Amino acid sequence: MSPQLYEFHLPLSPEELLKSGGVNQYVVQEVLSIKHLPSHLKAFQAAFRAQGPLAMLEHFDTIYSILHHFRSIDPGLKEDTLEFLIKVVSRHSQELPTILDDAALSVSDRSAHLNALKMNCYALIRLLESFETMTSQTSLMDLDLSGKGRKARAKSAHGFDWEEERQPILQLLTQLLQLDIRHLWNHSIIEEEFISLVTGCCYRLLENPTISHQKNRPTREAITCLLGVALTRYNHMLSATVKIIQMLQHFEHLASVLVAAVSLWATDYGMKSIVGEIVREIGQKCPQELSRDPSGAKGFATFLTELAERVPAILMSSICILLDHLDGENYMMRNAVLAAMAEMVLQVLNGDQLEAAARDTRDQFLDTLQAHGHDINSFVRSRVLQLFTRIVQQKALPLTRFQAVVALAVGRLADKSVLVCKNAIQLLASFLANNPFSCKLSDTDLAGPLQKETQKLQEMRAQRRAAAASTMLDPEDEWEAMLPELKATLQQLLKLPQEGEGMPEEIAETETAKEVESRIRQLLAKASYRQAIILAREAIGHFQESQPFCHMDPEDSEETRFLTLLGTIFKGPEAPTQEKTPQGAVGNLGSGETGCEDQSAPEKHREDDELVKQEMLVQYLQDAYSFSQKITEAIGIISKMMYEHTTTVVQEVIEFFVMVFQFGVPQALFGVRRMLPLIWSKEPGVREAVLNAYRQLYLKPKGDSARAKAQTLIHNLSLLLVDASVGTIQCLEEILCEFVQKDELKPAVTQVLWERATEKVPCSPLERCSSVMLLGMMARGKPEIVGSNLDTLVSIGLDEKFPPDYRLAQQVCHAITNISDRRKPSLGKRHPPFRLPQEHCLFERLREMVTKGELQSRAFGRIGSFVCRGNLSFLLCRYCPPGPTLDPIQRGSSDPHLPAGRGP
Repeated sequence: MSPQLYEFHLPLSPEELLKSGGVNQYVVQEVLSIKHLPSHLKAFQAAFRAQGPLAMLEHFDTIYSILHHFRSIDPGLKEDTLEFLIKVVSRHSQELPTILDDAALSVSDRSAHLNALKMNCYALIRLLESFETMTSQTSLMDLDLSGKGRKARAKSAHGFDWEEERQPILQLLTQLLQLDIRHLWNHSIIEEEFISLVTGCCYRLLENPTISHQKNRPTREAITCLLGVALTRYNHMLSATVKIIQMLQHFEHLASVLVAAVSLWATDYGMKSIVGEIVREIGQKCPQELSRDPSGAKGFATFLTELAERVPAILMSSICILLDHLDGENYMMRNAVLAAMAEMVLQVLNGDQLEAAARDTRDQFLDTLQAHGHDINSFVRSRVLQLFTRIVQQKALPLTRFQAVVALAVGRLADKSVLVCKNAIQLLASFLANNPFSCKLSDTDLAGPLQKETQKLQEMRAQRRAAAASTMLDPEDEWEAMLPELKATLQQLLKLPQEGEGMPEEIAETETAKEVESRIRQLLAKASYRQAIILAREAIGHFQESQPFCHMDPEDSEETRFLTLLGTIFKGPEAPTQEKTPQGAVGNLGSGETGCEDQSAPEKHREDDELVKQEMLVQYLQDAYSFSQKITEAIGIISKMMYEHTTTVVQEVIEFFVMVFQFGVPQALFGVRRMLPLIWSKEPGVREAVLNAYRQLYLKPKGDSARAKAQTLIHNLSLLLVDASVGTIQCLEEILCEFVQKDELKPAVTQVLWERATEKVPCSPLERCSSVMLLGMMARGKPEIVGSNLDTLVSIGLDEKFPPDYRLAQQVCHAITNISDRRKPSLGKRHPPFRLPQEHCLFERLREMVTKGELQSRAFGRIGSFVCRGNLSFLLCRYCPPGPTLDPIQRGSSDPHLPAGRGP
């Protein structure tokens, strides 16, 4: 059949090309044998050099035969065919712009180029899919091989590295689609099968599980670009949406890949509508169906969560479609919708400059998150707490919701799920680290300022109410108050009229009776009675027919007429409203009169500002106090969780108490002490968490110098020893031993301890005793700390003094016992035990303290118990000669506080 007479139809399967399906439809005439393929491929290459891309019209059967025998032919032939087809399609894409611009292109030539285009693309894409299928099968067989072995196996199978060859092919197809090839079709309507052929290979490549690997990033980008061109130029929206939904349901590895592609299409390609289409398809999925398809639900949930992280503003317009899934049975979909809401709060609805509609949307999202903090599923409750932790960490939670969310976290501490409890602790820790109140959150410290500032606010409000009440006096009362002085001024002016001639009050020609009346009222309010009377006299003569100056009873005296007129003007219906003063009347007032009003307005604004600031201060202190109370409540609950069986929960509890302690909450010291016994935990993670906690709390003190830091460290450690039990002291000793063995305690610490022990620096007896105790603990890790200064230590605690300090002597004995190594020797590595020479002064001082000292049972008991515990009793028995000094002990105690016949 002549190439100009047939039409190539893109088949759904390769077998369709072997059957005649219609008039002038191209049919493969012969499937060549394998041995003839190399020669026919060479003939095709020769024809290509002569005819160009149209040579495919006569040699398509050769390429079809190679595809048919693809599994059996030589890898070299496969590689040659691929390279040749890439060259053919590339040449065709270079020639097409000139061909498409040719106005004289005949119908037969246009048909020939269309058939060649479809054949070339079909052959290249089917060859690409064949390589991809074989590579996927090889990968499945080579799962047990290492990376290098797998790569070598693939290269030996194909003759080249196929993963590096995919990207150029996809870029070539993208370049081809960017041409205006629609003019090759009738009526410039490109057939859907051609677009499906090109985009189908992209979806086939995405199905490969390795496509999400970092090494395949160029291939992913090429696929995204190719599909983006199909979306923007060839109306591929509907098909892409359906295909994406299908792949999300069946391929778990594709969620992140498709999120990257969709977000790129929505932003760089301007295809925002595809987000709405995909979300609409997911929203229309039946919740019951998703509950039966956990794999599909997981894919949708991951896709929505990651898409919200990338394009939250675009997704927000479609979030209402997903709300039905909040009531569905699948918890993963609920988590996805809630995570999307949280991302919108973080990235879109964040800040103080939001419009009213945006604030309402944000509040609705936060309400939904809070409501699902009580979800029936523990994974949802845990996810809500995680989302709130992110919101708090990024300071996107409105202050008005602090108390509610803190209360939610405190309530979740009693949750039966360990995961929820862990995340509740993390949320409270985030609240502490990002609280807007203070770096110190002691409710006892906040209660005083709160009470003081609240009382001050109440006083300011009372003053404000009193001032407002004074400004709103009854005009009748004001008139009665000013009447005596006004009457006296009036009588003076009536008796001596010449006194009023010096200050005339003129009335402008344009002034009305109402304006003059208002001026008189203002003068009376300012106690300018003389000017008011003179102005009233002028007004009576000027406005003889206007109210209220015309109603003058001639039978009354002149004084009565003036007082009646002034009273009517001052107590009239407009008297309380002095704000409606005409501008012209105000302009006629003196400079001294207007200055009073100008001064009162700024004063009023200043008082208003002070009141607002005080209200804000009280609200701030109230919020801080309430927050501190909630944290204190949480401390009591969390401290009980310190000995849970779950290691991760214990670690979170320890980290929480470290943070609470750093924020100065008084109750935190209880938790810091309570975690001490965990140093003996068999779980390495818990033991290391305790060491890290004390390392962070005590080994990083504040100070300008090494000595100042050492003094702070010693002071903090000494606080732990106050009223500490023997068990607490042993735990602290184990921690300090660990620090000393790892050289984490600076030499300045040891130096300051010895200075306090020897009283080279002033300190109290209790501080001196604690210093000796800390030296004894450190001797467990490095015996030379005490051993090198043993004589000094003996003179400190066992020297003759009156009265003797038995508590200090007790700690000295304990420190000396830590010189010897208590660890069990390894098999075959026994060393002689540590022994002091018999003439050492320690034994003499101990003998003297026991025998010659204050021989009361309590004193002897304090020293004797530590002598025995320190394995020194056999030496004392050897060096204490029998004699009358021991008789009281042997016979019994003469202490009147002990029963007769009983020793210590």
